[in-house]
Amino acid sequence: MKCERIQCFNYQDCQNTPVRISYHRLNFPTGVVVPAQIFRIAPSPAYAGDNIIMDIKKGDEENYFSVRKFNPYTGILNLQRPVRKPKDFLLDVEMKLFRQGTVTTFLSRIYVFITANAS
Repeated sequence: MKCERIQCFNYQDCQNTPVRISYHRLNFPTGVVVPAQIFRIAPSPAYAGDNIIMDIKKGDEENYFSVRKFNPYTGILNLQRPVRKPKDFLLDVEMKLFRQGTVTTFLSRIYVFITANAS
C-alpha cells in the first residue's frame, strides 16, 4: 500500500516530509541465518546520476537491523542479529533520492514479524 503526499504550499515543509509512504509486511521464522537481506528500496524509474542515502529512522532500538547501499540507487535492509524468540518490529526506513540537484524523501514503514519456527 502506498500513500502520496498531497500538494503542500510551504517549500520548507515539503522538503522535510516524504513524498510517498509505502507500507510493507514481512514474515520470517525464528532462526533466520544472518546477515539476511530482507528488503530492497530504489526509485522507479532509476536514472544515471541518481544517488540515495538510506537510514532507519525508527523501530530499531535493539540494533537488529542495518542498511547499506547496494549501488548508487538501491539500498538494502538487512537483519544483522539473530532473533531467537517470536518478535514484532515496526521500522521506518527513509530513502533520500538525490537527482539532478534536487532531494526527494521516501519513507517505507516496514512491519517485520518473526514467528515461531515450525519445527
